[in-house]
Amino acid sequence: VHGLEMIPDEKLLVEVSGLVEWPVVLTGAIAERFMDVPPDLLPTSLRAPQKYFALRDPATGKMASRFALVANMNAEDGGRQIVAGNERVLRARLADARFFWDEDRRRTLESRIDDLKGVVFHAGLGTQYERVARIAALADEIAARIGADGETAKRAAWLCKADLTTGMVGEFPELQGVMGRYYALHDGEDADVADAIRDHYKPVGPSDAVPTDKVAIAVA
Repeated sequence: VHGLEMIPDEKLLVEVSGLVEWPVVLTGAIAERFMDVPPDLLPTSLRAPQKYFALRDPATGKMASRFALVANMNAEDGGRQIVAGNERVLRARLADARFFWDEDRRRTLESRIDDLKGVVFHAGLGTQYERVARIAALADEIAARIGADGETAKRAAWLCKADLTTGMVGEFPELQGVMGRYYALHDGEDADVADAIRDHYKPVGPSDAVPTDKVAIAVA
């Protein structure tokens, strides 16, 4: 009807398939005011815990302002009430995400480094602040061995955990690093620094890629 396609999400598809016995796919609308948040944020907001599927326009490859959900019944009204209820839930969730996005950018990542002194990394290993100090020292050493710029690697290392103190990552932990990159770019940080903040978590699992940029490799 809308000429859209699902953005591939095999894990979510398997999960939802196991939850329903009489699957009925319905689509709802995403308010346009939420479409200018970072592109990584929308699929995450849809996926958990609501289990909605993100859709895209196959002609442009861009995410559409609609989402798909799977009901477990054939509703008499064609699913209109189900869609309306889920749209209300999604609006509230995206409003929270938009609020965090706007509020987090009021502070730079650099200003958040000291906040890491209050975040325990491990009882026997100190705080996240102490951790990033160690990462920075190691990244500098590794950078020299692989031909990366040491100062850039140290800068990325000092900033790499700062987004853990943001409201967005507090609400969406799976976006750690991802949001750090967006905030770093907003702050005017070097692109290599921003990419390393995102990529130093890689590989996340056995099917994930490893960092390829030398600065990101040094921090990772």
